[in-house]
Amino acid sequence: MNSFKCKVILMGLLLTLTIALPVPAQSIKVADDGTILKEIIIFGRHSIRSATHDPSSLAPYAVDPYPDFTGVPVGYLTPRGQQAAGLLGSYFHDYLIQEGLLTGNAQTDLARAYFRANSIQRSNITAAKFGEGLIPGATIPVHSYSIADGSTPAVPDPVFDPILAKVVTVDPARALAEVQGIYSSGTAIESAYSGELSLIRSALYPPGTQPTPGAPHGSIDPTSQQITLTASTSTLYTGGTINIGGLSLTGSAIDPFVMQYVDDFSPQDVAWGRLSIDNISQISRIANLIFNIEMLAPYLNQVQSSNAASHVLRTLEQAVLGEHLTLPGIFGNNKSRVHVIISSDGYVIGLAGLLRVHWMLNGYQQDYSAPGGALVFELRQVAKTKEYLVRVFYTSQTYDQLRNLTPLNLASPPASMQLAVPGGSKTSTNLDVKFSTFKNLMMEAMNQKYVQPFCEEVPPGVIENVPLN
Repeated sequence: MNSFKCKVILMGLLLTLTIALPVPAQSIKVADDGTILKEIIIFGRHSIRSATHDPSSLAPYAVDPYPDFTGVPVGYLTPRGQQAAGLLGSYFHDYLIQEGLLTGNAQTDLARAYFRANSIQRSNITAAKFGEGLIPGATIPVHSYSIADGSTPAVPDPVFDPILAKVVTVDPARALAEVQGIYSSGTAIESAYSGELSLIRSALYPPGTQPTPGAPHGSIDPTSQQITLTASTSTLYTGGTINIGGLSLTGSAIDPFVMQYVDDFSPQDVAWGRLSIDNISQISRIANLIFNIEMLAPYLNQVQSSNAASHVLRTLEQAVLGEHLTLPGIFGNNKSRVHVIISSDGYVIGLAGLLRVHWMLNGYQQDYSAPGGALVFELRQVAKTKEYLVRVFYTSQTYDQLRNLTPLNLASPPASMQLAVPGGSKTSTNLDVKFSTFKNLMMEAMNQKYVQPFCEEVPPGVIENVPLN
């Protein structure tokens, strides 16, 4: 069967929307507005993790040793990250009980919920702990391909990493041409981000210190390394088609700082006490820049994120069509109505890029994908007309809600804002999108060439024995 036939979309009656009352842009709905929540997709990032490099690997980048995430393997979810994920899940439990999408009966709710994670420990455990908060008393079945076990590499999930999973083929030369059409050779980045690079340098090498070649600590200043953009010549994967030169070293050097803060390190151990949380937020613009280069140029965005976008769209469409038939290429099954899909920041940013949605939450930089933060897609039905609309939110715990493990509920929620979907808003004051319009926008944004043929998809089963630490 060829891929075109595999991708034929089952047709059903798609309803269009008339008038719905506006929703305040800074909060998820808490009052009756004449709509009924029919389905939710929480497409999020894992919660608080340890640094993705061990202290010895980071040692050349700073004059002082990096504080360790004691007892937590490299890149694993920390114990506080597990708690933070549960707290966010508890908030969504309260919200979805109020909205009527959850019943409060664990068995009933579990039968209508689906949990998926990309094949790394931190995403799997985030999904499980979020689920424990979402459906108290339930054992959460997280669907995932196998994670690395020390001798066998992880099996890539085509929804998140279609390049490494070999369901799409990327052209590095074409990708580079587009990226250089935005950032030129990359050499101008240093001056454009001079403020952020200066802040980073002040933490790695405070006044009176400088790199010492060959020293066990502080042999390289990553911020001084040349930033050039070239096509990768190594193994290709989603987010790894463009070689970003010295920017990669800088990204690695600052990676631990946000996690140190939200994992409640002592102030003197958060960037060695040299950066405030506002400073750390400012230098996260470098992380966003890296994702912009690696994920958001139009060609790369379609290649890398179309498969995820297709699954989101078809999962929403499944709820519109109802349980009498089952669409292929969805999350869960025809009865699933609560979908928790956890992966990494780059995949969240890539999906947002296809839709051209943006957010800015208090304390964070624009479009920063925070630990545990998520794009939230709601499918709603207008009670009077039975017509469907889509609401898109970005929701995240704040830096201090994470650091303090603040309990969350409807009276004390996480930060959230409804997002404007370009080309979709009903009016200047109503950000809701007709489902039919949303479908058209998604179909225009993605490229079916980069969507895995439905007949070739083998969704992952429930993973077991994922280590907590």
